[in-house]
Amino acid sequence: KGSTWTPEIAGPSPGSPVGLAMAAMDLQMQRVESKVQKSLERVRLLLKAEKNPQLPQDVHHQYDDKYFLVERGTCIAMASQLNCLAALGLTVEQLRTLKSWAAQRSVSLRFKSKETCAYLREETRQEEDPRKHVEEVSHRGVAVSSWTSKVVTTITEYFWRFEVSYILEAFQGVGEETISIMSFSHGTELKTTCKAPAPHPEVRSPAIMKDVNVTWLLQMLADDGPLFQVDRDAKGCSTPRRNPDVDKAFAHFTMFAGWAQSVCDYLSHLRQVDPRSKDQQAVPLSPESVFVPTLPVMVSSESDELQEEVRQCNTLALLRSSDVKGLALNVSDGNRLLFEEQRSLQERQAHLTECFPGEGLYTRQEAFLHVTLLHSIQNSESWSFLVDYVEGMLRKQLIAAIGKEVTPALFSAYMRFHYRKLLQEEFQPTQFCFAVRRSEQHSPEGTVAIEEQTVGLDESQIKAPIVTFAKCAVTSPENPMSFPLDASTKVTFSGEVRLHGWLSHRFSGQSGAELSLTSRARQFSSMLVLVGRITSATSFEPSHAMIVQNKDELTVPLELSMIPTPKEFRDAISSLSPEMQSFAKSFRAMQLESTLFGVLVVQIKPQLERLLNLPGDSLTKEIKLTQDLMELLMTYQIPSDLLSCDQDLQGSTSVDAVKHHVQGMLEMIKMEKDAEVQAARQAALYAHPFGNNGTSPRSRQMSFCDSEMPEGCCSEEEGDSMELECDEEMDIEFKQTECEDDFCDERGAPEAKAKEAPPEAPQRPPNVAKKPRVETEPAEAAPSPVRDYTKVPKDMDVSFEKFAPGSAVRPTIINVGSCWQKQSKKALLTPATSSTLLPEQQKQQKDAAFDLLDAMTKSGALPLTHATLHIVIASTHCFDKTVTETVIQDNTNPIERVEQSTLIMASTVHQQPVKALVNQVSAGRLAAIAPQLMDAAPV
Repeated sequence: KGSTWTPEIAGPSPGSPVGLAMAAMDLQMQRVESKVQKSLERVRLLLKAEKNPQLPQDVHHQYDDKYFLVERGTCIAMASQLNCLAALGLTVEQLRTLKSWAAQRSVSLRFKSKETCAYLREETRQEEDPRKHVEEVSHRGVAVSSWTSKVVTTITEYFWRFEVSYILEAFQGVGEETISIMSFSHGTELKTTCKAPAPHPEVRSPAIMKDVNVTWLLQMLADDGPLFQVDRDAKGCSTPRRNPDVDKAFAHFTMFAGWAQSVCDYLSHLRQVDPRSKDQQAVPLSPESVFVPTLPVMVSSESDELQEEVRQCNTLALLRSSDVKGLALNVSDGNRLLFEEQRSLQERQAHLTECFPGEGLYTRQEAFLHVTLLHSIQNSESWSFLVDYVEGMLRKQLIAAIGKEVTPALFSAYMRFHYRKLLQEEFQPTQFCFAVRRSEQHSPEGTVAIEEQTVGLDESQIKAPIVTFAKCAVTSPENPMSFPLDASTKVTFSGEVRLHGWLSHRFSGQSGAELSLTSRARQFSSMLVLVGRITSATSFEPSHAMIVQNKDELTVPLELSMIPTPKEFRDAISSLSPEMQSFAKSFRAMQLESTLFGVLVVQIKPQLERLLNLPGDSLTKEIKLTQDLMELLMTYQIPSDLLSCDQDLQGSTSVDAVKHHVQGMLEMIKMEKDAEVQAARQAALYAHPFGNNGTSPRSRQMSFCDSEMPEGCCSEEEGDSMELECDEEMDIEFKQTECEDDFCDERGAPEAKAKEAPPEAPQRPPNVAKKPRVETEPAEAAPSPVRDYTKVPKDMDVSFEKFAPGSAVRPTIINVGSCWQKQSKKALLTPATSSTLLPEQQKQQKDAAFDLLDAMTKSGALPLTHATLHIVIASTHCFDKTVTETVIQDNTNPIERVEQSTLIMASTVHQQPVKALVNQVSAGRLAAIAPQLMDAAPV
């Protein structure tokens, strides 16, 4: 319980989902940083000498500076976008009109084009092959004559007139009023070698029509420039990147970039159609030479020279004056970057004018439109990189502060450490691992545990018991619980009842935890384990049962299935009819009760003592007697009345009486087995009295022992010993004639008579009065009031809905898996072997356990007094993101969320108010963040 915490848990592996996501984010950060580093040299030339622009991660700044960086970067990106539209033809008057439209209606940009293709003429021409074919005739090696031939091809060509007209316009609403920003019409002559089909449709209108909504952009314009601010108090505002204002900006820039890309694709199509495109392929259309002003940089100077810059440039959109003081670019520096963008764009336009013709389909106007739209796409991507860079910087700073990426396993380790500081000593969570023992003075018969194997993103494979909030109660014999063995038999039991509350947490990308119920028995020890559901305040319904004994280790996998949270359920049925709601609520009530997972552990030795009227603790050291009793009750299902002693016997006398009954029963069973074997031999000899094809009597006798013996009449060990007895007996008997085989029973009779007679049953001393036997058992806790455990899930559901409505705490149902693993030893000297128990073998295990329970309780007449019932109610706190993303993107501390969920569960389990559970150090902090929870009364 120290205050230091140094868990050694590995981080996510490179191949895990979180590792791949982290690698992708790191790669994106490096990509942004490399691009910014290239632009920083140019920015240093634009700014004054005393200013040193740097990446934000290299500048010591405050958390608010990240907000200022996003706000200033968004204003610059909006101004850059408006300047690109101004370069395409948008005027100041048109911008004012569009802004007035945006105050009442939505405003959109539309790019629309029309294509026509008309047939002009047909021309035929002849084309000579440049190659000639020369043939010569010679006589006696002397050329006499020669002639030359060549190929002339007649080519018929068809000419078409292809014209394109397009327009870029703005309109309000659905097109009631429009404003034309730019429009062009171009045509060219196309040539084909066939008349049909035509190279293009006769009329295609519209050839393309793409719209993009720019209402948000216009609404963000003030009188003297773009104005963007993040409302830090708005609902949903978590970080500089995750807030409603940035989400709207993100939607706008994403839609505008998609619209611009569609127009660029159409312009590329026109360039391919133009016959002169082959001469223009060498001219690149990359916008890399155009300066992008949207950069994640910070400077320390705060001087403002806006008025001087405005007089030097007539740019359409500039940054407005602001009183915000921070390390982000001020208004003057931002405008300098916008001026550089405008200058480089004009320079690029001049270069395109020299490289592209003024006529044709793809002229200098289309080239400039193409480059400007590509630059606007680059500007939108740069803005996206800026806001993502701010979030990535937060992530890097958090990881640097902790030293590693926080994984679900690391978070779980911290929560266990946190519970020790949060809760009082008596309410601390404990591991679900319990020793099955009669009292503290007795050695354990074994252990029962629910173990968790983490298979999350950290790839930890260590099994450990789960940590639960447990409250122990004792059921008295006057108010016992019960469970059915069959339709006519009901077994009652009393003892400890432990209610366990288990809260797990699951993050995005985590595959969850593998649970297993593990039962381990020690040598010469045994116990019964039953698994099922709690159906009422006094009823337990087992679905599986097993006997664990003699170094057995049984692992039962547990599967988890979650149901909706109270809020999700309420929202889902809010619009249903009353009948539908009633139907859904009924099923949810059943699902909630199904979250009560029960494990009943029954000790066998104390129950055998009660069954056989033995004093308490009398079978503790009687190992062989206990083993024989288990064999008689389980294998042969001998009634307990044939084994029990009289109630008036006491001490060792009663144990000796039981030993006598057990010995007599074993002798009787052995005699019955011998009689069955002898009868099988006799039947075989009568079937083949004179041998078979010369087979010797010894061979026939061996075949009788091996083949004719009834199946199941003896065990494997008994069969080996009987085979040895057969060998010795046959060596003696077959020295005589075959006819004497009929008298084997008479020869075996003296041997049976010579056997030692079983000891007589001990007699009760004369003149001893019968006294009631008083068992000396350790003192037990006083019985607790009967608690209806079926109401606990509903109470917990109500508490979660009331005190943690925003948390995604889902009730969890624990189900038994279908494939069990059992490790056992057949003998003391044999190694342990592992086996898989499928449903058929599980049914056999349950039948054997129920048969033993039926015998130990006399078909329900004798209650179980040494039984412990563990009731587990599970919930899962689900997060939509990973641990780090929950902190960075949602600006949420998952520790506080899980802490509140834990306190609600602990309060419900212990039936105590939250303020009684926590220590004084944490009470003040919790009262500030969750006052309603601290003042709540226990359910």
